[in-house]
Amino acid sequence: MEIMKNQLHTDPKDVTLSQAMFALSDPLRLRIVALLDTNGEMHCGDIYRALGITKTAASHHFKVLRESGLVWRDHHGLQQSARLRRPEFDAAFPGLLDAVLNNFDERSA
Repeated sequence: MEIMKNQLHTDPKDVTLSQAMFALSDPLRLRIVALLDTNGEMHCGDIYRALGITKTAASHHFKVLRESGLVWRDHHGLQQSARLRRPEFDAAFPGLLDAVLNNFDERSA
């Protein structure tokens, strides 16, 4: 099962700059990244409630974030949690996440 979980998560060093920028270009994905950057690992249900979205609405966005190396999702029984892979992403794209988050205005998202 651990092999399967790892296959769902892309290593940030295997992500292209255009893939990283695409993941960060959507306002909802950017809100998820900002929330995880501020709060650390969170239960996915708490993320959905904080952003006012459904699990269905978030599913595609989490997939994009996972495939771009930005987010790691863990399963704990029936609950799932997500965490930002900041150290690994920053190593692959130095300064990118800081530049995007420092210029993010959630009111316009």
